[in-house]
Formats: sequence, C-alpha cells, structure tokens
Amino acid sequence: MSELREDCKLVFCVGVGGVGKTTFAAALGLREALRGRSVLVLTADPARRLADALGVYGLRDVPSTVPLPHGAEGGELHAAMLETKASADAIIRRAAEDEARAQRIFDNKIYQAFSNTLARSHAYAAMERVHEAIYDPRYDLVIVDTPPAQSAIEILDAPARLVRFLDQRVVRWFLQPREEPEESPRLRGGALTRRLLTTIAGESLVTALTGFLSEMAFLREGFAERAKDVRDTMRSFETEFILVSFANPVGVAAARSVANEIARRGFTLGHVVFNRAFVAEVEVTDVGTGRYPPALAELAPTLETMHAWLTDEQTRKRATIEEFCREQSHPAWILPEATRPLGNTSALFAWISAGRSIPPLA
Repeated sequence: MSELREDCKLVFCVGVGGVGKTTFAAALGLREALRGRSVLVLTADPARRLADALGVYGLRDVPSTVPLPHGAEGGELHAAMLETKASADAIIRRAAEDEARAQRIFDNKIYQAFSNTLARSHAYAAMERVHEAIYDPRYDLVIVDTPPAQSAIEILDAPARLVRFLDQRVVRWFLQPREEPEESPRLRGGALTRRLLTTIAGESLVTALTGFLSEMAFLREGFAERAKDVRDTMRSFETEFILVSFANPVGVAAARSVANEIARRGFTLGHVVFNRAFVAEVEVTDVGTGRYPPALAELAPTLETMHAWLTDEQTRKRATIEEFCREQSHPAWILPEATRPLGNTSALFAWISAGRSIPPLA
C-alpha cells in the first residue's frame, strides 16, 4: 500500500457508515506516525469507534497521546473525539477575545440549545477544530474521520453555511442599526418580525434570540475569515480526500455518489480505499486431498469448495474495483478482511501493512 505524500498536511476520510472508515483513519494515522510524523486523528463521528480502534480508554475533546506499538520508534500519534459543547465553547472563547462577551454567549438560552445539539452545530464545531489543528505547530498531519456520508458532506459545507446564515435578511432585520430613521423600511420590517415572534414564542425567547444573533454578528468577521481559510485549505494540494468503501455493488454505488459530491464541491479525491477486498490466506492456501492429514482427509471436498467460492468472490471484487478505478480515474488501496480484532495499535499496523495499491486504470 502506497504512502501519503510528504507535503500532505490534512486528510479527510469520507464514506458511508459501517465500511471501516474510523478504523482506517486510526490505522493511517498510526502508520504515518511510525514514519516519523506527528499526527492528530480527529473524529467528528459522535460514536466512540476511534477509541475502540486504537485500544485507548476515555478519548475526549482534548487530544490524547496514543502509545505506539511496543518497541516501535517513530513520531507521535494523538487522537481526539469532537465533543460539540466543549468545542463550541472553546471556539467562542477564542473568537470573542473578551471573557465577558464569551460569558454572555454561554449564558444565552439559544446558544445553550444550539451548542448541545449534534446536528449542524456539530459540523460547525468540527470545521473550527480543523482550522485550529492545521495551524497547531505540534502536528505535521491532521486526519479527520468524518461521520457517515451525509453528515460528512454537512461538515464540508459548514464554513460557508454559517457565514450565509449570518448574512440572511431576517438576521439583519434583528441587528439593524438603531440610528436609522423610525420610518426606515428595514426598521419597520425588523420591528414587525420581532412583534410577530414575540406573539408566537414569547418575549423571553425573542430577547434571547436577539442577544444571540447580536453576539454572533459581532463574531461574523472572524468566522468568515476562518471559513474561507478552511475552504481554501480543503482545495489546496496539501489536502487529500480519501474515500472508504466496500467492494460489493452496493458499496461501489455509494462510493460513486460520495465521489461525485466531493467533485461537485471542487475538492480533489486522492484515493479510494476498498476495505475487506480480499482474504490474504486464500491466496497462499493450497488445498487438495493429498495435503491433509488422514484424519482431515474427509474435509478436503468441503474445504476445496469453500476455497473456490472465496477465490471467485475475490475475483469479482477485483473486477468491480478495477471498473470503478477506470471510470473514476482514481488510484485505489485495497485492504484485507481482518482475521483478528483490530482493537490495538499492533493489530492496526499489521492490517494496514497488508494493504495493496492499484494504480489508475486507463
């Protein structure tokens, strides 16, 4: 299996759920650390799979150092699991540059509801964390394990979406300057909007919403600058998108859809990883009646049938992979079916080391 380019600083692992994306992100981070790099693997998936893959306990929002396999030498491996509330608070505290302003936002009921959800606020927090990490001198490489496909796309769109939200007309109505003439259409529109919402939702909620939007508008410029910076970085040569999939028809169809979404946003897909693409033992096992002890000779026909089925299955998967690579013009990595649990760094390294590269096919 080929290695990442030395000038690659940011990797997004994308794909649908259940294909081993988190396990691959952990294994890739480990391998790059063993090459001598300082790596941060950041999972934006609310599930706790990254900790399980690395065999560590209590992975949190603050990065933890992951021990390398016993006796191994290399760089450093760090891992963190995005916690929406903790990340959102850190973002506001850093962006506000004023503890009093930050505290007003923390105390706001709208912010409290927003920062505790795992929907779009999770995507905003993830991209802010990416921005923070890529400028952190402690890390040579940042690997982002995204949630399943649709949530991953939300993360890719989050920076621009937040800025668009703060530019919406209804938001500007709430935040119009008080020095405008009372007969101003903008002022009348905002007043009508507030009165309507007050009637429907109550004064307390409208006051909280106005306060929240006022503070967020003050922070808009910083959010906009970081959003543009992250977006530019995502399109730069230092960033690589790696799509993880299975090699069956359903998996390939999903991979094709995600690849199209990435291309439509102007990002470059670097590699496609096909997990469980082969069983290494099938390729080295030589079955036959004469090769078994007498006590097992009666099992030979069954074993030969199983071996033939697995060989045919691997041939079909290889043909599917090559067809995808030819159609999409992307190089592929194929990984074997794991024969033991991958809950520690030694097993992870053995698994990813058994992978192979398939060059783009004309």
